[in-house]
Amino acid sequence: MSTRPLIFFGTTNLDLCFNVERLPTPGESLIGSLSRNPGGKGANQAVAAARLGVTPRLFSRLGDDDAGVELLRSLVSAGVDTQAVQIAVGEVSGSALVMVGDDGGNMIVIDPGANARVTPEIIEAGCDHIEEDAIVVAEMGLPTDALERLFDLKGERNFTLMFNPAPVRHGLTRDAWSKVDFVTPNESEAFELTGIEIVSMEAARQAADALLSLGPKAALITLGERGAFFSDGNQTFVVPAFPVVVVDTTAAGDAFNGGFAAALATGSSIRDAIRQAMAVAALCVTRRGAQQAMPSAVEVDQFLNHKTLLEI
Repeated sequence: MSTRPLIFFGTTNLDLCFNVERLPTPGESLIGSLSRNPGGKGANQAVAAARLGVTPRLFSRLGDDDAGVELLRSLVSAGVDTQAVQIAVGEVSGSALVMVGDDGGNMIVIDPGANARVTPEIIEAGCDHIEEDAIVVAEMGLPTDALERLFDLKGERNFTLMFNPAPVRHGLTRDAWSKVDFVTPNESEAFELTGIEIVSMEAARQAADALLSLGPKAALITLGERGAFFSDGNQTFVVPAFPVVVVDTTAAGDAFNGGFAAALATGSSIRDAIRQAMAVAALCVTRRGAQQAMPSAVEVDQFLNHKTLLEI
């Protein structure tokens, strides 16, 4: 089986995760348990893909602090190609404060650290890491001007561009949006980008149409327990979610995006790739943490085979 090159451009953070009975209200103090976990959207997505048996490359920026050493070690142990990860001398690595309630809901605050200093010039210097006919996955944690330079490289490097617009920030130009092959927001991010609240599948179709009007060739909106909605202007369909007991939703979107990209890289159809991505996300939310929650290829295959037998 041939595999297209796969490279993720995004953030790497150290997550300081508090597990609490419920999320606090403003001004309230709660008791919880603390753990330190490797995270960051770009890194999480790359790890999700690596666990599925491909060897993705990650372009990211770490500080030369203890956290950076820990985060780089975690990426290597997961099977991610880290030759495009930059170490910024004298800077601190990104970090995130994550609170997770017993119902799986979360609240997250991010200090981007070295991630915030990715410039168009740094992207330009790293463009040699993009191989011919690659699938490039980008997320919105990187500065907007750096993302626009990355998107501009598509004409020079002939790659497929998948864009996860999270966390949502406005300011990308129409020209940048027109370079996107797949845009993959969740329903909240789709609302922020379009102003359409997805209360029904008809609303999902309207939101997808609004996303396509920005310029991307295809829109793929994740809807939690309602599944995922795909539209490219020609075909429109919904892939249902797999019901599971949710423990932690922290990296669900990253699991989905990593799973979708890995499936496309190995030649799956769009519908099959979405189904695999739904399985990766479903298994992820049954576990605590981000990168450590990403399932293996064997686990995903067993899960999908079991679900297929139940459907027969």
